[in-house]
Amino acid sequence: MPKLFSNSNKKFLLQIDKPEKELNKFICENWKDLFPKYIFIASEFPLKGNVRSLGSNGRIDILGYNPETKKFIIFELKKDYDKNITDQSADYRDYVQDNFSDVYLYATQRYEVSLPKFTTINQDKIEIILIAKKFSLTQIDRVKKIKDNNITLIKYFWFENDLIFIDYINNDPDDIKIENTNTKKINEIKNIIAQDPEMFEIEQFFGKYIAGKEIFLLFLKFLKIKGGVELDFKQTKIGVKIANTTFSIIRQGGQGRRKSILQINTDIDVTSLSNEIQIDDRVRSDDQKKKGSLGLERYEIFFRNSEEIHFFSDFIKDKI
Repeated sequence: MPKLFSNSNKKFLLQIDKPEKELNKFICENWKDLFPKYIFIASEFPLKGNVRSLGSNGRIDILGYNPETKKFIIFELKKDYDKNITDQSADYRDYVQDNFSDVYLYATQRYEVSLPKFTTINQDKIEIILIAKKFSLTQIDRVKKIKDNNITLIKYFWFENDLIFIDYINNDPDDIKIENTNTKKINEIKNIIAQDPEMFEIEQFFGKYIAGKEIFLLFLKFLKIKGGVELDFKQTKIGVKIANTTFSIIRQGGQGRRKSILQINTDIDVTSLSNEIQIDDRVRSDDQKKKGSLGLERYEIFFRNSEEIHFFSDFIKDKI
């Protein structure tokens, strides 16, 4: 039996029995906090016609919509344990599927809820959330064996001071967030392992400077067509050697007056390209000494896009 201790009152708080309507009211009033990702449609949503297997009409305790899965959500609430809760919700689910257009029109017109276009909503599957004080082991086992995992079980306990304890038996959204995050990290690690050491070093060097990395890879592909390429990875640059020619690669963030995403230093005379690409001559005119410390090469070239790297590659293709 769950117990809740109040440090301010220095006692265990008593559990309180409240009617199902109170539970419904509490959920509706705190919807954005309890179910922030779902759209609230209506409480006591009416269903007319052959709804229940043992009756004619019925009402869904709460009807909602999940924008992520594009499915309607049926909330069935029970004050305590109810052996028929899964069967009842299954009847409601079948009704919504069989009368989908009527439910959609009633939700959008009667309750004026903004939903996506009728044709974009998933009509084949309806999500179900069952909330009760207790579920039998049989109910829990059956739900967990469902392949599409469209039914969520939530236990609640109401205590004095209007405190409610919520326990997800399955499909806890926080667990899903952790699982998705871990899966993403595992996939990133697998991608790194699958890479050759050279590509791994390139990824590490550029980090968040993705645009610069992409045009560097274009330049590297061009060089490898010309012959064998040696790369020397440093913290601030990548040294590139092909035949008797060297380049220094410096990452840029696209900021400042140049807006460049990659810098390449070279000893190949590129002054004739100054009208097409941003170029600096690192040799000072007064004493003929090189300024700066990144690389040994004379000319600094600042690239803003892939067109400029293709232009530069075409210019030096006969100079290597």
